[in-house]
Amino acid sequence: MLSTITLLSTLGVAASFSASSDVRIVGMPGGQTQTLPSNYIRSFPRWFAESLRKDEGEGEDEDEQQNIAVERLRTAGDDTFVDPTSTTELWWPSDVTRIQVRPALDVLMKGGTPNYALAGLNARCFSADGTAWRNWGMHSQPLAAQWTSFGISVEGRFRVECFLGKAGGAEENGGGDDDDGQDSGQSDEKNYEWERLFPGSLGSLDDTSSAHLMFGAERMKKVVESLGIFLSGIDENSPLSDGFHVVSFPLTKDWIELPEFEEDEGITGYKLSCLATAEPDAKALLGMDDGLLEMTATSVLDIDVSKTSSGSESEYLPDSYRPLYAAQKA
Repeated sequence: MLSTITLLSTLGVAASFSASSDVRIVGMPGGQTQTLPSNYIRSFPRWFAESLRKDEGEGEDEDEQQNIAVERLRTAGDDTFVDPTSTTELWWPSDVTRIQVRPALDVLMKGGTPNYALAGLNARCFSADGTAWRNWGMHSQPLAAQWTSFGISVEGRFRVECFLGKAGGAEENGGGDDDDGQDSGQSDEKNYEWERLFPGSLGSLDDTSSAHLMFGAERMKKVVESLGIFLSGIDENSPLSDGFHVVSFPLTKDWIELPEFEEDEGITGYKLSCLATAEPDAKALLGMDDGLLEMTATSVLDIDVSKTSSGSESEYLPDSYRPLYAAQKA
């Protein structure tokens, strides 16, 4: 409880929350892990900041001024939208045909200044007319449950890598109860077979962790450059100059199609895990004990992708979502 009070005091808010937070802060001085209540975190406005500069190979001019397009995520309080943020799940309504994701660096800002770096994963789905939706209901926009100090993001090896994990051999490998009925405490991640989502295939170097480190670090350099330009445009009239905000900077313009699965509604299809780290082998962190993982000062986004009931058939569907789901039903 003391670590929660300390951090809330540092952030300048009243420390009147319980210690049952599911958001951990690592990479702090002295190696201490601190916590924040997830309900409090979900009250922070979220933004997407995307560079309008051309990608490599598209005639990019190094002297071209980089412009940043900023979009605020619609959430509870905007018409009849609900809060889409989740640190644990990504819900896939059975009448939504496609969901795409792309890796990002999320930054927690206070008063226009970066405080924490987060592994990020942008998500979107589409209505029948092709319109992209970032908020399609509860648990539709992931947020990391473990954050790290922003200062770590300037390290040369710092980058974000993302993986898709499918369950395999859980009963054989443990992770459940011991013979005496006690939880063994082993991480469920050890029972998953992981496929790298980002960076994608590097050909003959695909099994070389150093190659993924180099590629990811180069992408991160461009994102940090975009962040610097973004920060230079914040003045006293900007809505981001006051209070707490989470701003997401995509690592690529390309979106990744999530694979469909045949599981019944309410059943987890697979996991998505993104790691923002300076460790040499990001994939090796996936099976690491939580306590050891905190010591690496790595930010972790780890969510279950689950099939849920049809949005178009819900009698409680808020009006704000009818343009998305009404066409799906038709």
